[in-house]
Amino acid sequence: MGAGSINAAGIVAWLADLDLEHHAPAFIEADIDTDVLPYLTDADLKELGVTSLGHRRKIMAASAPSVPETQVEDPIGERLYLTVVFCDLVNSTRLAFEQGAERFSELLSDFYQGVEQAVTPYGGHIAQYHGDGVLVYFGYPDPLEDAAPRGVESACSIISSVTKLHTPDGEPLAVRIGVASGPVVVNDQHPELVSNSGRAYGVVVNLAARLQAEADSNSVVLSDTTATLLGDQFELRPLGLRLLKGIETPCRLYQVRDQKAPDTSRQLPWMTSNGAFINHDDELKKLSEQWIKVQNGGFALTTVAGEHGIGKSRMISEFLKQHHLGQGAARRIVCQPQGSHIPFYTFRQLLAQDQEAGQNQASEILLALDEIAISPQAERHQRRARVISDLVDYLTGLETKPRVLWVDDLHWADPSTLEVLRTLALSSPTGLMLIISARDTGMDRQYSTVQNAISIILVPLDDHHTHAIVQDFLGNIPGGDQFIDALVQRAEGMPIFAEELSREIRAQLSETDRHDGSVEPEQAIPSSLQQSLQARIRRLKAARPLMRLAAVCGRESPVPLLRDLWSGPDRIETALNELVDSGLADLQIGVGPDQENCLIIRHQMLLDCAYDTILSRDRIVLHNDVIAAMEQRADQGRDLEPSVMANQLERAQRPQEAATQWVQAGRNAALQSADAEAVALYRRALSLIPSIPKDQKNWTKQFEADTLLALYPAVIGAEGYRSADISVMNRIRGLITQTGGEQRVFSSMFFRWIDILAHGDIDVGHDFALNLSDIANQEPTGLHQMLLHRMVGTTHMLRGEFDNALWHLDRFISNYRADIHADLMRPFGATDNHATVMSCFSAIRAITGTQDEANRAIDAALLAAEQTGLAHTMCHTLTFGAALPSALRRDWDAVSNFRDRLHKISSERDLAFWAIFDRMLTGFLEIAEGTHKPGFAKSEECFNTLRDNDFLFLFPTFRTARALAELETPDGPTEDLAALEQTLSLGERWMLVYFKELREQAL
Repeated sequence: MGAGSINAAGIVAWLADLDLEHHAPAFIEADIDTDVLPYLTDADLKELGVTSLGHRRKIMAASAPSVPETQVEDPIGERLYLTVVFCDLVNSTRLAFEQGAERFSELLSDFYQGVEQAVTPYGGHIAQYHGDGVLVYFGYPDPLEDAAPRGVESACSIISSVTKLHTPDGEPLAVRIGVASGPVVVNDQHPELVSNSGRAYGVVVNLAARLQAEADSNSVVLSDTTATLLGDQFELRPLGLRLLKGIETPCRLYQVRDQKAPDTSRQLPWMTSNGAFINHDDELKKLSEQWIKVQNGGFALTTVAGEHGIGKSRMISEFLKQHHLGQGAARRIVCQPQGSHIPFYTFRQLLAQDQEAGQNQASEILLALDEIAISPQAERHQRRARVISDLVDYLTGLETKPRVLWVDDLHWADPSTLEVLRTLALSSPTGLMLIISARDTGMDRQYSTVQNAISIILVPLDDHHTHAIVQDFLGNIPGGDQFIDALVQRAEGMPIFAEELSREIRAQLSETDRHDGSVEPEQAIPSSLQQSLQARIRRLKAARPLMRLAAVCGRESPVPLLRDLWSGPDRIETALNELVDSGLADLQIGVGPDQENCLIIRHQMLLDCAYDTILSRDRIVLHNDVIAAMEQRADQGRDLEPSVMANQLERAQRPQEAATQWVQAGRNAALQSADAEAVALYRRALSLIPSIPKDQKNWTKQFEADTLLALYPAVIGAEGYRSADISVMNRIRGLITQTGGEQRVFSSMFFRWIDILAHGDIDVGHDFALNLSDIANQEPTGLHQMLLHRMVGTTHMLRGEFDNALWHLDRFISNYRADIHADLMRPFGATDNHATVMSCFSAIRAITGTQDEANRAIDAALLAAEQTGLAHTMCHTLTFGAALPSALRRDWDAVSNFRDRLHKISSERDLAFWAIFDRMLTGFLEIAEGTHKPGFAKSEECFNTLRDNDFLFLFPTFRTARALAELETPDGPTEDLAALEQTLSLGERWMLVYFKELREQAL
């Protein structure tokens, strides 16, 4: 801020803003005022005793003449959330007839003037004079966080103003008013015809006009959305549902009966929240300790800082509530953004309110404030100092009992208000607790010399406390529990987000027809947050175009990318600084030559709100600009993340290209064993198919077939072998019939074979594989023949035909080259085929070989799995290629070791399917160690889980392994061996070799 806007008496506050207030006496003694500040030289400052070079540079930079702020024009067309007031002169037709054209014109002019005088103090904008009606916007062109309560307050003021007007015959004028809130498009259609800051278009404008028609004379009718935004500031009378002209569905209306909250303590909806107060116990304790000092006759100052919505006002209100500090014992003053450059604006509002209440001292101070500007230059300094002293006395009051003065939103305070507060704090009046709250976490430095001053800085809540807030709103609502986790994540630790998101979902669930799955936690931003968040964004000047770019690029945007896209009137560095200083974003500095600086928007909700303001047509243009810039960066050697590009392409309405990028992102995830992520990405690609042009029918079929084939193993890896829906396989086969290609045909047959084995149909799977020989031989590289050897070798093994199994498995191994075949075989199955074949070898050696041969085979299988780096393959090998063979040899120490490794991977990667086998092996070990009952129950639970999921592969084999564990117990096997042997004989006959020993032990 340039010094020219600060009067001479404000030199102390001006220097305090620079943390240099200790130089103030020298400046005052030398008669340095704001007119002189811009002309001070380095030598002048040295003469004043400013010996530090850094301090001199800071003073000279801050006192330089202000450069006019760049006015950033609103984009042509923007979607905003406004409150619209429509007021209509009652009986205008009769009055026009009775008064005649000339007198009625004068009467109408007085009516217009009365409305304008009533709405201007509340930030209203006269958008249109429409015959005998006036249309007023709140929230545009000037952003307002509390547009709805301002609009309703102004409506009440309009009635008061208009009813003072009379016709020449003495008849008082009357007015009807409607107020509605909601989304509109502003400044969009024919902007060249609009001379007064733009027009708003949308149902809300029409609704406000319809609402006034429902109002009685000299009354205000509200839409339900506006009523919701008011909290409990007004007393409302429900008017029920009414059908309005031109609107199909009935509207719920309310009539304003009375106002509850004064202007200087205007409350946003969440400030009177009926939700549970969560956390901040330590902060409340600090406030209580400060209050005790005041009760003992002292003075205490507490600064409370934290970003918008962090819960400052809620916490202070809770403190006042706990100590029963109501009206009289506590007073709250709210600084307003429109007054940040008007001297003493905050206190003018307070004094005006007290003047209306009949307080003479308030009237005297208001008069003294007005006289400062018209007094001679020589007297202004003294008059200003006297007014500041009078204000301090007024705020201190004549009360002797302990009291609280709470100044909220100090970041909007004008410099003169800041000087008053600093003077008040330094005077340390007894019996007063001064609480100052703001977004600026550094404001406490201005009060560092004040006695009994403490600072409280609020930070976002952790997930536990956020969960408690959401639970309080939704816990008792049918169906509410399913939304809690999603809302906790979306709130990002901000109490205001948690409460309003929960309130929105609760309202939707409370509707009798909304239990059909149509409620989504990721739906639009609640109306209770729309105006507030949009106001914060629209107050930006140079940074506003940058916020639009960030909304399109994503929450974390590389600064070089933003620079490539930047076309604002200022340097992008100016915009970056403003955006960071506003508290809406952070700048992450890259470390190292390959890391770029990154702009990070503080909250996803802010980003969503900024994106919502952009019209659909403009979004497409912007996304295409981002795509072009990203492609250019890729050409320059920068990595291009497929999912980022896919998101941009999808939003640019280029579904075919987007789907291709989503698939590439899915393949990248699958390569990292991130199967759950791969499934989501493949399904995202498939969801775009209906949007692809019809003339791309052939491409679409081939794309869907290939994507489903890639999806199938990812689903198996993420959710287990039986999780892949049979309808997916049927769809694949249908597409392959239409598109052809031996690669797709064999892939389809391979997954069908896996599906057969998962059902436990070993003999069927064996015959099925043998019948694929002709299809496999059509592939010229031999890849399919190798895979067929793997398939046939596996089923020979399970059937107990070990010689035949080894012959086929050897054919696979002798032809396998990792550098050639690893990637080519990746689409075939959820596990690496080479590691799977090595697991078959280890299982066969456990049954037919020596202990040493079995151990070497297990080591070889684990090495093959480790070399892939794939978690699913490692879990598969630890289970089937290591733990199972060791259990068959009754080497329980080895089983324990492999179980531990399986547990580590499955728990770290959250692999639920493999966690079942981890628990099953734990049950086997407990049985072998003598803890039979819990171990048997644990393994039985796992068997039931697998059976419930229709996974029957190796089911009899693991039951055999459990029976072998029971051989270590005195009582022997409790399994029904006859039934188990019968089951094995139908498929997994390789386990029959153990039944002689099992039967003998059972006898």
